[in-house]
Amino acid sequence: MEPTLPTSLVVSTYNRPDALEACLESVRAQSLLPAEVIVADDGSTEETARLISRMSDSFPVPLIHVWHEDKGFRLAKIRNRAMARAKGEYIIQTDGDILLHPDFIADHVRFARRGHYAKGVRVKLDEETSRRLIARPGTLPSVFGKGLTNRKKALRCLPLAAWFAAFFKKDRAMALGCNMAFFKDDLIAVNGYDEAFEGWGREDDDIAHRLFRSGVRMRDVRFAAVCFHLWHPENSRADWEANLRRCRLRDEAGIIRAEKGIDLYL
Repeated sequence: MEPTLPTSLVVSTYNRPDALEACLESVRAQSLLPAEVIVADDGSTEETARLISRMSDSFPVPLIHVWHEDKGFRLAKIRNRAMARAKGEYIIQTDGDILLHPDFIADHVRFARRGHYAKGVRVKLDEETSRRLIARPGTLPSVFGKGLTNRKKALRCLPLAAWFAAFFKKDRAMALGCNMAFFKDDLIAVNGYDEAFEGWGREDDDIAHRLFRSGVRMRDVRFAAVCFHLWHPENSRADWEANLRRCRLRDEAGIIRAEKGIDLYL
C-alpha cells in the first residue's frame, strides 16, 4: 500500500548488520510502506554496505545507504546527512536494532499533524529473545511470550485510547530517538540535529526541545506505532554528562536553530 503522506523512513545503524537485516525485514512487512528507506550509517564496515546492496535488489521501495567515516559516535551528523537526502514530506526515524510492528508506518501517518512531531515508545527485548529473532529475520516477538521487559508498551490499544494520548495537551518536549517522526520543513526550520552532540546521549532531547521552542508540539503515540528494541550491551556513557550540560545550556539560552546542522547538506 502506498502512503497518502509522502514518508521517508530513516534507520540509523553502526556495525550491526545482523540486527539491521532483521529491522529491514520488518520494514518489508509493513502494511503501509514508506516511500523510501534511508540507512544512516555512522561508519560501519563494508559488511553493512554489502547487506544493503543485497537487500536493495528485492526491497519494495528504494533502499538508500548514507555513510560517513567512523570517527566515533556521530549520530547527530549522520542523521542530518540522511534527512537532507530524504524526499518525503514526513520523516519517520528509528534505529537499526529495532523491529517494527507491521502497522508502525501506518500508525505514524495516521497521527501525523502539521505543527507537531510524534514521539512513541519501545518494547525492550531480553538477550535470548533478541538472538532468536535476529537468527530468523522477518519474525516478531509474541506480545504474550517471554522476553519482553515492558510488555504493556507492546499493546496497540483501542483507537480511543490512542487518540486520547495523542490529543492530550503536552506542555513539554519529550524524545525517543528510535521512535520519532517529523515534518521535514519543521526539521529544516530548526536546522536539524545539533552536530555539537558527539558521543552517546541527549541529541534527541535537544532537537525535541528546539522544536518545542519553535512552536512545534509533541504528539504522544504511545498506544500505537509499536516497536521492539533488540538487546545489546550498553553504549559508553562517557559523554553523557557533557551532552547533558550542553543540552541544558541550549535550553537556558532559548536556542532554536542548531549552529551546525542539516543546512550543511541541503
